[in-house]
Amino acid sequence: MQKHHAALSTFQFKRATTDLIHVFNEGSYLMAEYNERTGVVKWQRVLLATQREVIENWLRERYPAHRAAEPARPAKKLNVRAKASGR
Repeated sequence: MQKHHAALSTFQFKRATTDLIHVFNEGSYLMAEYNERTGVVKWQRVLLATQREVIENWLRERYPAHRAAEPARPAKKLNVRAKASGR
């Protein structure tokens, strides 16, 4: 647990837009962007795999992806006249 805390303490997490969270390192370089809507992390700079895992897991725990519901499709209308005339 202390390793995770030490890795996270060198990073800053700031919400850029409604769905986007930026991850900055201690030198204020943009390291990653996390899209809260899709749950995807896009890395901008190289980082150790162990640190990447810790940050990705932390982001997904604190900001779980909430996918937008798909719009309901209108029900297909049956053409009653076409069926009736096809004797």
